Amino acid sequence: MSKRHIGNNIRLILDILDYPEMVEEGGLMLFVDFYKAFDTVEHPFILQSLKKFGFCEFFSSAIKSLYNNSNSSIRLPGGMSPRFNVSRGIRQGCPASPYLFLLVAQLLSVHIKSSEINGINICGRELIISQLADDTTLFLRDENQVSGAINTIEKFSMASGLRLNINKCEIMSIKDCMKSSICSIPVKSELVHLGITITKDQQKRSLLNFNPIIQRTRKKLNQWLLRDLSLRGRTLLSKTEGLSRLTYPALSLYVDKKHITEIDKLLFNFLWKNRTHHVKKSVLTSDYEKGGLNFIDFCTLNNTFKINWLRHFFKNPNSIWNVIPCHILSKLGGLSYFLTCNYNIDKVPIKMSSFHRQAFLSWSLIFKHNFSPNKYYIWNNKDILFKHKSLFIDYWFNNNIIFVDQLFNRDGCLYSYNEFLEEYKIPVSPGDYAKVFGAISSGVCMLYRAQPRLDAQQLTLLSLTDTSVGKICFSCNNGKNNKLIRSLFKTDIITVPYVVPYWNKFVQNIDWKKVWLLPNQYLLTNKIREISFKIIHKFYPSNDHIVKKFKKDIDVMCTFCSMSIETVTHLFWHCPFVQRFWSDICNFIAEKIEKDFKLFWKDVLFGLYDLNRTKTRPNETFIINLIILLAKFYIHKCKFAHSKTSFIAFNIEVKQYVNTIKYSLNQKATKTVKVCKQFDIFL
Repeated sequence: MSKRHIGNNIRLILDILDYPEMVEEGGLMLFVDFYKAFDTVEHPFILQSLKKFGFCEFFSSAIKSLYNNSNSSIRLPGGMSPRFNVSRGIRQGCPASPYLFLLVAQLLSVHIKSSEINGINICGRELIISQLADDTTLFLRDENQVSGAINTIEKFSMASGLRLNINKCEIMSIKDCMKSSICSIPVKSELVHLGITITKDQQKRSLLNFNPIIQRTRKKLNQWLLRDLSLRGRTLLSKTEGLSRLTYPALSLYVDKKHITEIDKLLFNFLWKNRTHHVKKSVLTSDYEKGGLNFIDFCTLNNTFKINWLRHFFKNPNSIWNVIPCHILSKLGGLSYFLTCNYNIDKVPIKMSSFHRQAFLSWSLIFKHNFSPNKYYIWNNKDILFKHKSLFIDYWFNNNIIFVDQLFNRDGCLYSYNEFLEEYKIPVSPGDYAKVFGAISSGVCMLYRAQPRLDAQQLTLLSLTDTSVGKICFSCNNGKNNKLIRSLFKTDIITVPYVVPYWNKFVQNIDWKKVWLLPNQYLLTNKIREISFKIIHKFYPSNDHIVKKFKKDIDVMCTFCSMSIETVTHLFWHCPFVQRFWSDICNFIAEKIEKDFKLFWKDVLFGLYDLNRTKTRPNETFIINLIILLAKFYIHKCKFAHSKTSFIAFNIEVKQYVNTIKYSLNQKATKTVKVCKQFDIFL
C-alpha cells in the first residue's frame, strides 16, 4: 500500500522494546498466527466487507461474479479429481486478492479496537494492534488481557472463517516477566516476526540477524568465484547476491561497526577474487566517468537507509509508527530543529536506542555546519557542555531563547542573573542559569565581545528543507533519492585515481571523462572493456608486472617475440609482432576510413578524444575507437593463447562481432552497424 512499509511494523515493535520505560504498565506483545489465512476467509464475509466499506454495486457485483459458484479440481497421479465447489479462500494470483484480504484485516482491526481489550499507553496514545496482511501483533496492558484477546479473535473467526493457530502464537513481555506461558501461549525472550529475529538485547539482535545472512552471502559469492567473471560482472553480483540479501534487515535494524566492516571486506574481497586489491576502495565506489566501477559499499548503503528512515519520520512525525521517536525528539526541540543542530550523538542528554543513534550519526556525516555567530545554537551544541553532555532546557526553548547571541548584552558581555531575568522576564532558577552560562567557553565570549548584537526579529531558525542537503534528503523525488543521498556520503571518501596525475606527466590535456566513458559507447562485453580499465589503472598482468608485484618465478620475456621484457608498453605497442599488427590496422583505416591516419601509443592507451576531431569527424572517430578497443582485447587473447597476432584473424573476429550485433535493437549496436555500412567495412 502507498506510504506503508514493512519496516514500520518492525520498528514500532523494536522501539517499544528499546524504550520499555515509556510503557506505563507492564505490557505484553501477543504475536498472532492464523491457519492458512488467505485460504480460509469465507466468500460471504468478503462480499459483506465490500458492503461494509461502501463499495458501489457495480464493483461488488464484479467481485461476486468471480467468487460465486466457483469450483476446482485436484491433479492426481492417475488424472483429475471430480470438480467440487469452493466457498472459502482468496484466489491466488488475482490482482484484487491482496486488497480483498486487507478489507478482512481492517475489519479484524476494527473489531479488536472496539472490544474491551486494553492496550498499552505510550506518550498519551493507546496502542492495541499492528498489522501487515495476516501478520498481526496485539499490544496488551497486562497478562489479564490475553484471554480476552483470544476470545475476541475467535468471535471474529466464527464470522470470517479465519482460524487462530494457538500453537504458533507467541508472547513477548515488554518488561520483565517470570512466567513461561500465559493461556497456554509461550512467553519468549527471542522470536522471529516478519523475517526479523526480535530480542530485547540490541547487540544480540544485530548478531542474530546479520551473522546467518553474512554466512549465506559468503557461501553464495564463493560459488560465483568458480566462474571467470569480469570486474563489472562481480560488481553486479556484489549487489544482486550480496547487498540485496542484507538490505531488508538493514532497513529496520542497527548494524554494528564490526558487521559493516566484515560485510565490506567480504564484498571487496569478492570483487578481487580474494586476491590483491589493485585499486583503492574510494576509487572503485566512484562513477564510471571518474574511473570507478560504481561499486556500492555497505557502509554507505546502510547510512542511506538510515537517512531514508529520517525522511519518512520527517514527513509523518505524528504517525502511529513514529510515536516513540517523536516523543524522544520532543525533549531535544523536535526533529526539524535537532537535525540543524551542531550535535554530537554521544553527548546528547537523553538515552537513545542504537538504531536512532546510528540514524542521527548518519545525518551528521553529511550535514555540514557553516559557523556563523548569528546562527550559533545553545541547545544540542557539542561545544556547549555541562558534565560532558550538551544542553536542552525546554522552557527556555519554548520562550525562544535559542541562540548564543541572546546570552550577551549590548556590550558583548554575558548577562548577569538579574539582567537575564529582566531582559527575558521568565522564571529561571539560579541552577539553570549557572548550568547554561557556565557552559559558554571563554573563546566564544571573546568572539561575541567584538560581534554586534542583533534584534530578536533578526535571529531566525534555519529551515531544514532550505539547506542543500535537506533538499536532497527530504524531497519527493523517490526515484533518484537513494542515488543522490549516496552521492552525499561519497563526496568526502571518493578520491582521484593515482594514475591520473601519473599519466598527466606523459600526455597533456587528457579529457579523463571521455577516456573513462569511451568503452561504454559500444555494445561490448565487460571482458573487452576491462582491458582498457586494467591498462590505465596499471594492473594489467604482463609478465613483468606479475614478477615485480607478486614475486612469481616466471619468464619475464615477451610472449610474442621473446626478445624483450614484457611490460605493458612492450606488449601492446613496442613488440615487433604487435607493431606489424598495428601497422596493418593503420593501413586498413587509411584505406577504408580516414586517409593519412597515424596511430600513437597514447591513442592505444586512451583512445581518440580530441574535441575538434569528435566534432568534425564523429563517425570516423567512433569506428576507429571501436577498432582500437577490439584490437587491445585481441592482443590480450593472443598473449594467453600463446599465438601470434594476425590482422587477417582479427578482421574475421570483428566481422563476426558486427554480424552478431546486426539485428540488435540496442542503440549502441544500431549506430555501430550504421557506421560500418557507411564505410563498407566488416559486413
